[in-house]
Amino acid sequence: MRIIGLDICRSAAILATMFSHALAEGGAQPYYSFDHAGLIWLRFFLQMSPPIFIILFGSVLEIVYRPRIEAGQKQQTIARLLTRAAQCYLLYLVTLLAMLAAGLSSPGYTLRCALFLGGSPYGDILKFYTLALALAPALIFLRDRLGFVALGAVSVIIHLLHPLITQLQVPETSSADVYLSPLICFLIGGGEIVTGGPSFLHGMTFVIWGMMIGRAVIVLSRPSSSRQQIVQAAIGMAALLLVSGAVLLSFWNYDAPLTTVRDLSNLTYRNINHPIYFAFGLFGTLLAVFVCLVLYDGFRVKFGLSLGFAGKTSLFTFSFGNALLYLAPALTLSLTGSWIYTFALFFLVCLQSYAFNWLQTARGNWLATRFQALIVRINSAVGWLPKQLAAPYGGLLGWR
Repeated sequence: MRIIGLDICRSAAILATMFSHALAEGGAQPYYSFDHAGLIWLRFFLQMSPPIFIILFGSVLEIVYRPRIEAGQKQQTIARLLTRAAQCYLLYLVTLLAMLAAGLSSPGYTLRCALFLGGSPYGDILKFYTLALALAPALIFLRDRLGFVALGAVSVIIHLLHPLITQLQVPETSSADVYLSPLICFLIGGGEIVTGGPSFLHGMTFVIWGMMIGRAVIVLSRPSSSRQQIVQAAIGMAALLLVSGAVLLSFWNYDAPLTTVRDLSNLTYRNINHPIYFAFGLFGTLLAVFVCLVLYDGFRVKFGLSLGFAGKTSLFTFSFGNALLYLAPALTLSLTGSWIYTFALFFLVCLQSYAFNWLQTARGNWLATRFQALIVRINSAVGWLPKQLAAPYGGLLGWR
């Protein structure tokens, strides 16, 4: 089942994230004051993008991978998800090598990052996806065994425990602090903020909510759905919207409203895994998904369809796109020059991903044909171990 609205929504979110990274590297931001309203609002809307593509990853699990498991393709699906996890990790290593080549990291710190014992700007999303893809079969298993009510309750409990989780840290006097703090920060969001948020634990709540959205989208777009199923799906999505909106409003600083907008825009709430960031992300995603579904699957709008290449090359874009930004020279430019440089970097990121997508899909071109053959060989090599692990993984879940 292909739902165009979700594809476009995810693609737009990926591109918005890459523009945010290009904006940071382009050099325009230092020209503005910390409280510059225009820049705050721009970054506020750009910060909606990471929750959108993480949540829609959960929707993909529900819409694409779970039906394959239900159809009896359990081992094939596990192997596919583990292969994607391996690809993601290798692409994460590409970003680390680019950081090293750019002089932004030392060999020792690069090794630590490769072992998840350090943090890298921009590239940590690939670290998240590596684990999320590897654990996706187990999450689908839990979704089938426990249902959405239980998983939803667990996701809420995780955020209710926010004050306690933030207190979990390695003593600064410990020699292990420099190694364990980044790991604890990445896995559960505790201790000293060393890596950017969200943590893996908190990010997986986004994935759970995305699976709920995916189920609703299936029901609402399937002609055979009963009236009761449609009503239940609509009520479920309305409940998510109302609850996320209520949480967002409950944490809002009404005495200084722009302060809340600023802290959402500058990663303050995101990096500490504050509940308001997740409410903000869920609320924004629901609105974005609704708008995209209405436009692209309802009214069949054609505008923006060309953005689909970003969704098809998401892992490549996050890896080689960020590598390009690491390697781009830091230029001292005027304000206008910095904005031009920002858009130039973003254009190169898009061009790189568009070219990769073309090489993967073009027919009748000798260069594309050779490239596709190379990709097949690489994927075959990367997928060998996941295929060996698929059966024992499935056995742990009771899948035969």
